[in-house]
Amino acid sequence: MAYIAPKDFSQDANLIAEVMRVMGGDLDLSWMKDHPHPIAARPKQARRGLTLDDINDDPNYGPQAIPEIVRHNFSMAPRGAVLPAGLPSLGYRVNRKSDVWADSATALFEESKSRRWAPARNVPWEVLDTATHSDDEARAIHQLCTGLISISLVAADVPSRWVWLMNQEFHEIKYWMCAQMFDAARLAEAFRKRALYGHGSLGRDSRELGDFLKMVIDSETYPLASASSNLLLFSFVQGLGRHYEFVASNAADTYLGTRLVQDASRFVAYGVDHIRSFLRARPAEIELVNEHLDLVENGLIGYLGSRELIEPLILLSGGFDAVAAFYRRSVDEYFERCAAAGLGARENRSPLPSFLKLLED
Repeated sequence: MAYIAPKDFSQDANLIAEVMRVMGGDLDLSWMKDHPHPIAARPKQARRGLTLDDINDDPNYGPQAIPEIVRHNFSMAPRGAVLPAGLPSLGYRVNRKSDVWADSATALFEESKSRRWAPARNVPWEVLDTATHSDDEARAIHQLCTGLISISLVAADVPSRWVWLMNQEFHEIKYWMCAQMFDAARLAEAFRKRALYGHGSLGRDSRELGDFLKMVIDSETYPLASASSNLLLFSFVQGLGRHYEFVASNAADTYLGTRLVQDASRFVAYGVDHIRSFLRARPAEIELVNEHLDLVENGLIGYLGSRELIEPLILLSGGFDAVAAFYRRSVDEYFERCAAAGLGARENRSPLPSFLKLLED
């Protein structure tokens, strides 16, 4: 059932009387007096235009005005607006700034727009007509694309699960999460088109990938979802993009690999900044985040070892050693990011090093 307003406005005699007075020229204009904090926002760099950071450079409108726990506004009113009495609550459940905040979110949002690309036009699809893949290599690419489609769709689902629960006071984070959804949808579009171009097909879904992604999307709090998606999942996706570019034999796959890296890097950057800010504000939560990553990393191991991932990678990489090296680089970079986020030396408790050692021995 939809929200029911506190009164039937179509039958409200007071409202109708007010409308009639206005129509008769009796203007109150009291709203014109409610501008307590005028500012003069201007672009700091004309080349970049007016950015979110430019309009946030005032304590009355910027994030400096947000308390750690928001209690004064649960409505749809934008931060800095005058709040009249009686505004309805939208029932926000995420009302702590440290649960969501990262100073880099505004710049990442701006970057996501300035570096947009369109798979329909920007990928040189025509070069695939003369690509020299063997049939096995083509099937391997289709299989990798199938996994990337699943990953990208879940990467859109994760922010969509949380953004509507977040207080409007955190609008920069909500903007950024909407950008994440668009970026993830574009990646799903691009790799679906790659799999189906020409005489293409989708590959086989992976149970292990499904288990891993379910762990990510079922995270119980937004900080845990961010750590498992932005920090862990997209560290792997970024590494996979580099490897995809490295093994590419045509301009279309090279372009897709570079764009996968570019878009994934923004997820990772937010994840590091967000978890670092979260733990600085609430250091007692470090063990909770680490325990969650212990579990989700186990899910990643399942996917790294699945035939649906490792076998097509071997076919495209010219052997197993190159795949093991790719796994090692990706995991080492992930551990470095965990340390930068304030999670300590995760390599000392993670199940990932033992799995890598098994592959390398």
